[in-house]
Amino acid sequence: MAINERKIIEAVAGLGITGNDEGLIPAFGLYLTQHMADYYNRISFATARRLERTPELVDDARTLLVEAGHGCAFNTFGGIMRSAEWDAVVRPMLETREDWIYGMAAVVNAFGWGRWAVRDLVPNQRLVVSIDESYEAEGWLRDYPKSDRPRCYLANGGVAGLMNLLYVGDITTGPDLNDAYYKQLFRGNDRFTSTEILCRTKGDPMCLFIAQRLR
Repeated sequence: MAINERKIIEAVAGLGITGNDEGLIPAFGLYLTQHMADYYNRISFATARRLERTPELVDDARTLLVEAGHGCAFNTFGGIMRSAEWDAVVRPMLETREDWIYGMAAVVNAFGWGRWAVRDLVPNQRLVVSIDESYEAEGWLRDYPKSDRPRCYLANGGVAGLMNLLYVGDITTGPDLNDAYYKQLFRGNDRFTSTEILCRTKGDPMCLFIAQRLR
C-alpha cells in the first residue's frame, strides 16, 4: 500500500489548523468550524430521540441524520481531496484509485474524530470501515443509556460518501462540488449506501460500517 498514514497525520498536524476569531478554520480550500464535538452530538441525538417518540418516524430520524453525513462527506471530504494541501501531502503517495480512500482515512485520523481503519475495499463494490473511539459513540455512551440501534449517523454517511465521491462520481478529476453533482452522487440508483452493523452504543466492541451499491 502506497499510503504512509503516519506521514500524513504528522503533515496535517503541522499545518497549524486553528480557528480564527469567528471560530472558522480556513483550510483545504474550504471553511471548517471549530467547536466541541458535543455541540453537534447533542443536537443530533436530541433530534433523533425526539423523532423516535413517534414510531413511524424512527427511520426518518436515521435518514435525516445520515443525510447530514452525506453532505459533510461531499463538501468536507470532497473539498479536501480537491485542495492544495491534499496535492502537497497526499497526492504524491497515490498510486491507485483505491489509495484515495486510504489517504482520506488518514486525514480523518489527524482530525481526532476517532480511529478510522479500512478493513476491506473491493473496488467499485464495497468498503468496510471500523472506527474505534468514534466521537459520536463516545458522546452517546456518556450522556445516554445503552442504545438499541446504531448512533454514528455522521460517520455512516461519511463512509458512503467516500465511495460515491470515488466511484459514482470521480473526485480524482477535481469536479465542481455543486448541487447537481451532489444529486448525481447521492440520488442515483447506482449510489452507495452505508450500514452501521456494529456500534459501541449498543455494547459492541467497535463501530463497523459497510458501504455497498444500492440494491
